[in-house]
Amino acid sequence: MGRVKRWSTPVLATCLGVAASLLLAVPAATAGPHRTAQAPAVHKVRPRAGHKKRWKAYNGPFFNDPHLKSRHFTIERRVIDTIRHTPKGATIRIAVYSFDRMPVAEALIAAYHRGVKVQMLLNDHQDTRAMKAIRAAIGTNRFGRSFLYKCRASCRGTANQYNNLHSKFYSFTQAGKSKDVMAIGSANMMLNADVHQWNDLYFMSGNTALFDQFTDLFTDMKHDYAKRQPARFFCGTPVDGKACDDSVDKYTAWAFPKLSGPKNDLVLDLLDKVQCLTPDGAGGQTRTKLALAMHTMRGKRGDYIAAAIRRKYAEGCDFRVDYGLIGFHTKQILGAATARGRIPLRSTGLDYHPDDDFDLNHDGEDDVILDFYSHQKYLVIQGTYDGVPNTDMVLTGSSNWASLSTANDEIWFTVHGRTVAKKYLDNFNFEWNSGRNSRNAYTTTYTNFRVPQLRRSADGTLHTVYVTVRRPVTSVQPDPVAPAEAWAD
Repeated sequence: MGRVKRWSTPVLATCLGVAASLLLAVPAATAGPHRTAQAPAVHKVRPRAGHKKRWKAYNGPFFNDPHLKSRHFTIERRVIDTIRHTPKGATIRIAVYSFDRMPVAEALIAAYHRGVKVQMLLNDHQDTRAMKAIRAAIGTNRFGRSFLYKCRASCRGTANQYNNLHSKFYSFTQAGKSKDVMAIGSANMMLNADVHQWNDLYFMSGNTALFDQFTDLFTDMKHDYAKRQPARFFCGTPVDGKACDDSVDKYTAWAFPKLSGPKNDLVLDLLDKVQCLTPDGAGGQTRTKLALAMHTMRGKRGDYIAAAIRRKYAEGCDFRVDYGLIGFHTKQILGAATARGRIPLRSTGLDYHPDDDFDLNHDGEDDVILDFYSHQKYLVIQGTYDGVPNTDMVLTGSSNWASLSTANDEIWFTVHGRTVAKKYLDNFNFEWNSGRNSRNAYTTTYTNFRVPQLRRSADGTLHTVYVTVRRPVTSVQPDPVAPAEAWAD
């Protein structure tokens, strides 16, 4: 499908910092051959109507739509709204991979000046204008009341060039009338996340035990260890009062690093608990439905996870997968035929401008890879899970199903509930069913799903139109970048 770029890790690190700054001035394209170089107007976010003391925190999942300008800032608006309703004396804690949004920075600085304690942990790959503004206001003493601190090559992982603070969670001891407010998912506070990526953020409040466990995790992350710390598993208060169990507890959370392999991977454990076919009591069987929206699967881990997904489809699960980026060999495995045929596979990775020449690294290569792509990491399960029929569960968080992910600081978060599963499935179907939002991954590539063609108008003038390609191309085309792990955000 074109050239495959090979970037070294130091080059990636340099590029990320430059890319973060440049993306502030690069809006998402809608179609056509030209990308506007002017940043979209900043949306003025106003708190929801009502007195601040009566304001109630958001609940459930929220999603942005990179293809629709009016929904670019759906997630960001709610984060800002929550910040603005955090009262004096409360504490805001944020741990995210990347951060460049001045509207969020301004809301956090205003909160600090009215007496809110603001504590932020960030990865060390960038130093944006927004980060500098907050740091100038609150300082960097990570053991003080307020601070912005960048962990060196992850907070709880081994300090090396491959590991990162990749978690995305936000907590507020109080916002309006709501206490113990949290938001967990795939969303960083980046313009890129708003206008180029699909993202999700799940809001909840009132679960004091779970909130305290996330606070304890954040406190531990502040130490910025040089050696890997043990993984953590928690769920607030377990249903049985003894041990957390993701098949029955409303919420469960794993905090990485948690090194994995073909015999000890959380993804494999989760898929092994899925029973694809369940007797319905009338001589028939019901199929468990699985919908995976995954930013990236790649490397040896991506390969064995792809094989596990394919096995579940072969066993009879109604399994659909959409991805943003995928490894060459991983897609070979995932796309191989089974007795039931091939697993349904679509991609949100769309590049309208393969030759736009955004040369961030000054090496003659186009470094702005895709115009739109999923950055989500969620799986919807509807069916029999760990022997429990009629389960409605969502896995979300920050962890990609790729080789380097398990050594990072990551959050793996499960939520039970029919309503939440339906909302995530509605988002999945919206991405899946619209030709605008995704493409058939078996018959198109990142760049050839729409190609320019010259057409002659009735008056004889030539103009360019973009047409969707429907011819078979390949089921295993390579990614446009390799490795893409550090570029993922």
